[in-house]
Amino acid sequence: MIDRKVLRDAVGRECDRLGVEDWEIVFSYGTSISAEMVDDELVDFSSATDTSISARVIVDGREGVATSQRVDESVIPALVSMALENSRVKEIDPSYAPEIHKGDECYPQKTCLGGHVATASQIKDVLARTQKAIFASDGRVSKGTGSSAATGSGETYVENSKGLSLHDSWSSSYISSSVIVKEGDDVKNAYLTVEGDITKADMSPAVEKAVRRLGAGTAESGSRPVIFSPECFNMFLSTFSSAFSGKSALLGLSPYRDKVDTQIAASCVTLIDDPLYPDYPAQCTFDGDAYATFTKPVIESGILRTLLYNRQWALKAGCQSTGNAVSTPAGSAIRPYSFYIAPGSIGFDDLASQADDGIYVTAMKGFHAGADAVSGDFSIESSGFLIRDGKVEGPVQGFTVAGNFFQMLKDIVAVADDLEFDVTLSGFRTGSPSVLVSSLSIAGKD
Repeated sequence: MIDRKVLRDAVGRECDRLGVEDWEIVFSYGTSISAEMVDDELVDFSSATDTSISARVIVDGREGVATSQRVDESVIPALVSMALENSRVKEIDPSYAPEIHKGDECYPQKTCLGGHVATASQIKDVLARTQKAIFASDGRVSKGTGSSAATGSGETYVENSKGLSLHDSWSSSYISSSVIVKEGDDVKNAYLTVEGDITKADMSPAVEKAVRRLGAGTAESGSRPVIFSPECFNMFLSTFSSAFSGKSALLGLSPYRDKVDTQIAASCVTLIDDPLYPDYPAQCTFDGDAYATFTKPVIESGILRTLLYNRQWALKAGCQSTGNAVSTPAGSAIRPYSFYIAPGSIGFDDLASQADDGIYVTAMKGFHAGADAVSGDFSIESSGFLIRDGKVEGPVQGFTVAGNFFQMLKDIVAVADDLEFDVTLSGFRTGSPSVLVSSLSIAGKD
């Protein structure tokens, strides 16, 4: 295990020797196990231990950072020397004065101290049982169906010359299944990911989702109301989350510069960034700048309340950091935590009743090529179900949904109460309920 006192003292001695008064170290330790099974064969298995240490120094108003994957006392002299050298060659930014943070008066307390951590043997056993259950559940399940699982845990420590000492940890597991079903020449697939105690996970809903997609027809082209499933709207939030970065706004890469306290979305839309979302095993109590984190509405009833900042870009914008810094080898960047659309008060059936003759989109692919995070434009290959007279009916496929994300936020008619988060082994995830948009362009059957 990492001895934080030994490393802190070693850095302090080396900085004293080199005449560096302001310094900070961040070191982390993490383990992960993952495996994948296709049909009844284990096709991949990996186990890893990751460590890193970064030293940051400030000398004569210049900041330098150096990072090493080896974490022990012997690397400290070279690490500090490299950080010092980097500070000498880094160009000074007159709009940013680097600092070593002395700490906030109060840091939040976690309500979740970690999630389930599985062993290698448990992962293998769970995958074998899951695959067997999936194939036994329906005779249409086809070869190529697979499941994967991962588990991980980690710790992060911060020590600096101002006497600040912080510690954070996380742990989590998830299992994911990709089910292929075949009926004659008709082949469909569906995905399902479950977080938590993977030994108790039921993946049968993935089979049900895939079977529902059999016999899909085509959608007619035109402008129609669209309901996005939680999984699909999460993809939008992930793709366009950078628009809510204060850095993006200042660089002209977001339309939201100088838009705080103005209406940018429908009144039914509230977008929250929550580093302490209840029961989330990757809660964060401090950010990459060692600032205390806190929950904040980014959009509240359609009104933009804040953008997200680390210390550097908050100074440039003349405002306060929102505690959204994340440390990278290149320095501090900006990232949300649990970033989600607050659920509404109506059920999905009531949402569908408002969609009249629309489309319920349940699967989308190609965001990397079909969406522009700066302009907001998107055109995404999709599949889902027709809605007739407010009722979800037969499956449809092979159509694209096109529009502009920033305009779409204004055109949201209602949100349901079925909030779901995507699943990651990290501190950033997105969440959304089902969302009804008044009209989007559908390109399908002519």
